[in-house]
Order: sequence, then structure tokens, then C-alpha cells
Amino acid sequence: MEWSEARATVHRLGAEMPRTTEIVPLTDAVGRTLAGAVHSLTALPSFASSAMDGWAVSGDEPWLLGEPILAGDTPTTAILAPGTARPIATGACVPAGTHGILRSENGELVSAAGTVPTLIRAAHTGAHEPAPGEHVRARGEECGLDERMLEPGCLLTAPRVALAAVTGHDTLTVTAPPTVELVLLGTEVIESGIPGPGQVRDAYSPEFPALLSGLGVRLSALRRLPDDLEQTIDAIRSSTAALVISTGGSARGPADHLRASLNALGATVLIDGVRMRPGHPVMLARLIDGRLMLCLPGNPLAAMLVLASLGIPLIDGMLGRPLVPLGRVTLAHDVANLSGSTRLVAYRLTDEGAVPTARQGSGMLRGLAEADGVAVVPAGGACSPEPVATVPLPW
Repeated sequence: MEWSEARATVHRLGAEMPRTTEIVPLTDAVGRTLAGAVHSLTALPSFASSAMDGWAVSGDEPWLLGEPILAGDTPTTAILAPGTARPIATGACVPAGTHGILRSENGELVSAAGTVPTLIRAAHTGAHEPAPGEHVRARGEECGLDERMLEPGCLLTAPRVALAAVTGHDTLTVTAPPTVELVLLGTEVIESGIPGPGQVRDAYSPEFPALLSGLGVRLSALRRLPDDLEQTIDAIRSSTAALVISTGGSARGPADHLRASLNALGATVLIDGVRMRPGHPVMLARLIDGRLMLCLPGNPLAAMLVLASLGIPLIDGMLGRPLVPLGRVTLAHDVANLSGSTRLVAYRLTDEGAVPTARQGSGMLRGLAEADGVAVVPAGGACSPEPVATVPLPW
């Protein structure tokens, strides 16, 4: 399957998976996925308020001063009479009859001996400040009652949760995080220490749990297995997570048992290889009970780029999120691609544009660790200064 088609396909398959919802307080909502549209429970602002510290004025200067109005004060029913002004704080309710708000730095208090102080415009202030309605936040200028504020499937960022709060919400209905189980395959993989001859360090368990949690799923189990057919079958059969993600065993070598395991379990392979470099031996399977299994290659760079470019769209679909569009970047120079497949290239950003990093073999991580992004180079290559697509990265 072509890479772009695979990206759209995994998102669609993820979106077809069943979802459940839960109601959470706003304090727990940041980073969650909204399950239904949010409408405003009040106009915003719900009353005309001052956008500045200064004076609410009516009519022409000089203005006789009245009592101050502070934020949180009970709104007055008294109309501000022409030729009068009241000191007012930012956010305070503007009285009826107000022409506008004269900012505190643009007014002067003057008084003669034995007289009540009056307010005039400062010498540097324009003769027409405040203009009608100036520095007054009108009721409903941001939103009216029952306006649609947030769309289902959106990621609840801090500003979005704040918007829900100011429009009257105390809780939000979010998608329950799907469970994910990690199965790390490889007899040669060791968990800690310096690997000896024939051994390699586990590149996934230190960061995959935190990475997956940040994507909105809940890691239910992490298993490390040798390259053994029966143990692989048992691990998949006993899993209960909505999504199983494995590393290694997806190629066709003598120690790769995933295909035989999936066949023994009656699974349906939905994607068997993608035209991408690195990462082409990726598989996506539907287990006999309807759950999904994403099989990443064993090489570290390949596995990381498959997770970023295909695993994340799959998880976004499972959460009800839209498919995130690809970004764009300008290349500093031509990038060759004679493979006939989509090539994912880690790059650094320079003043001249994107420059591929060194050491980008499928078994290497240094080039990705030094990168600012990952470019999508089509078959045949890409020429500078034409922009190319970039993969949205979760780190």
C-alpha cells in the first residue's frame, strides 16, 4: 500500500472502532479528546464591562465624579447622567448611559479651592477620546447564548478548557482513553546495561509508555518476549487491550513469527507492508474479536517513523479526532529518492531551509534525535526550493 493511502486507511479503521465516553471536571480535561460539541451556557461577556481601568463618562467634560465601580460589584440600575463620570476598574459592569471609558492615563482630576474635584481629558489626549462605546466590552461580543464553541473530536488544549469554563461549564464529556498493550519482540534485546556481542538495548520501553500516554491512550501492559512462535501466540491471545502494538517480528526472516502467529489466531491482515523507507514491513491486523494490532518493524528508526506517521493517525481515529494534515517545509537542496517508495527523511532547519541529518539508517536513532522534523520525500526525489510535506511529530 502507498504511504499516503496507508495513513488515511489506518485513520479510517481506527475511527470505526467502538468508543466510550466519560464526564470529567475541567481540572482533568486538558489533553483529553472532546466527545461532543460544546455550546455556550451564557453570553460572553454576560454584561457590558469595562476593558480598561479609568472612568465611565457621559456627556461632555468636565465631568463631576461619582462613586467608584469595581469588578464584582452588583450592577447599578442608576443611569450615568450627562456631565458625570465614575471611576471604573477593568471588568466592572458599565452603567447605562455611559458614552465610553476614558483610560486612567488619559484623564486629569482638577479642583479649585473649596470645590468638588472634576475630571477632564489630559492635555495629550485626543479631543474625541473616548469615542462612543470605546473600551466597553459589549454584552455577547465574544459569543451569544447557546453558540457552538468547541467541535467534537478536538484536543482539549488549555485555551479550549478555559473557553469552556468562561462559557459556564464545570465538566466536559470526553472520549475514554483506549487501552494499548505493548509487545516487544526480540531474543537479542536486553532491558538494561551495555549490550554484549549479538545483543541490542531495548529502545522502546523507556519512552513508548510516556509517548503513548501523551497521545491520549492508556498503556495496560508491556511485555518483552523472545523470538518464539508459541510465546508470541499466547501473548496476543491473552491480550485484552483495544490496540496491541508490537515491535519486531514483522519481516519475513527465520526469527520473525508475527505472520504465523496472526494466522494461527484467525486474525485478518488489513495492511501487509507499506511503500515507505524506512518502515516498509509494517502490518495492521484485525484480531478475531475485532481488536486491532499494529506491528512495527524491529529497527529503531523504522519503528519510530511508522509510529509517528501511521500509529498516530490510527490512535487519532480511535479517539474520534480528525486526521491531522501534513505540514510543509522548504528544502535547502535537492533530496534524492530512487527507491520507488515514499522516503521519510529527518532534517534540521537552517536559514537556507531543511537539511537532512546524518546517520539515518533504519537501525539508527542519532539522525532522528538531532532532527527538527521529518520530511516526506516522494518517489523520484524532491528539488529545492520546492516545499515538501512533513510528518506531524508527537515529540
